[in-house]
Amino acid sequence: MKTFLKILAVFLIWRIGLCIISASADYFLPYQPSFPYADGILNTYELPRRIYSWGNFDGVHYITIIKKGYLKVDLIQAFFPGYPYLTKIANTVIQNAFISSFLVSNIAFIVFLYVWYKFISEEFSKKIAQLSTAFILIFPTSFFFGALYTESLFMLCVITTFWATRKKKYWLVALAIALASATRVTGVLLLPAVFLEIIWPKLQLTTKKISVKQLYTKFLKGFSKLPNYFIPLSIVSLGSLGLFFYMIYLYKNFDDSMYFFHVQSEFGGGVRQETLVSYPQVVYRYLRILLTTNPIDLKYFSYVQDFVVGILGLLILLYSATKTRLSYVMFSLLAFIVPTLTGTFSSMPRYILVCFPIFIVLALWAEQSKVFKYLWFISSGILLVLNTVLFIQGYWVA
Repeated sequence: MKTFLKILAVFLIWRIGLCIISASADYFLPYQPSFPYADGILNTYELPRRIYSWGNFDGVHYITIIKKGYLKVDLIQAFFPGYPYLTKIANTVIQNAFISSFLVSNIAFIVFLYVWYKFISEEFSKKIAQLSTAFILIFPTSFFFGALYTESLFMLCVITTFWATRKKKYWLVALAIALASATRVTGVLLLPAVFLEIIWPKLQLTTKKISVKQLYTKFLKGFSKLPNYFIPLSIVSLGSLGLFFYMIYLYKNFDDSMYFFHVQSEFGGGVRQETLVSYPQVVYRYLRILLTTNPIDLKYFSYVQDFVVGILGLLILLYSATKTRLSYVMFSLLAFIVPTLTGTFSSMPRYILVCFPIFIVLALWAEQSKVFKYLWFISSGILLVLNTVLFIQGYWVA
């Protein structure tokens, strides 16, 4: 209970800080919403703009799903049903789609922070748990956890999945993955990572150096014991039902089970495409953008941020394979790479939030170096303020 109250206090400080930034945003930038339905949905809730702006961009689409469903609005099928339908349940009591969504996001984030702290304390130490929690809260795009977005719910599902897997609570694992895969397509990527964790629970590449021969021997032993894992693997596989049911719904109503993917190119403002693009091609595209775009433009800041996260994030993830469990890194790498296959790093500063080994690595570095810790907190804090102002005022961030 004491731990939860501390987490709640830290959350409230973070939340109040973001509210202060939101209330002050008009002093820094004019309000210029660059997303559809800004005037037709959010301002109908009779709330101050500094509050309803937490529903900017994707928030208006989730509210639309809550109120109208998928059948009456074009292209909205790109947004998965897990978050809006969970919010719809809350809305039957609250009778306000905005407030219901806001509460679901923030309550889910509080629960996530608590589960995260317990999870990392058991895996590493309380010190690393404290530092990694601080890095999550101060991350340049952490404000998305408190907005009308799926980030908080999805992260709660991800960490619950790995915590329950370590505890061998496989029905809880299946439930968490099902909700994750109903919330985002990348939720189904938890399955291969969990399979790896179940079959090779002692495969730790971080504790000591391991030769290729030893690694091969471990894999052979794992395969020889596959029959023993039939029941837990079967239970965990039920987690794919979240995505499976949504695909059935899309096929039944739109004759396209992959409709959520096929609308990406139209919904993404032309920056995404249906044909798969390799990571090196995306890097090349962004180098061209950075060399040809006017640097005295807020869009240029967005491009730079996308590019830096798209490069630095991958490097830290690869390094994290030497510091944490292979299953965590496998999921995070897949969740990192899949969005880039559409040909862009756009939204990567937000997508990177789910790549949780990054926060573990940052905490480990901070434990070793106070200089790194304070430099990161200062620079990340400045970027968090800037990105929050941009988001609240209707400018594209991620």
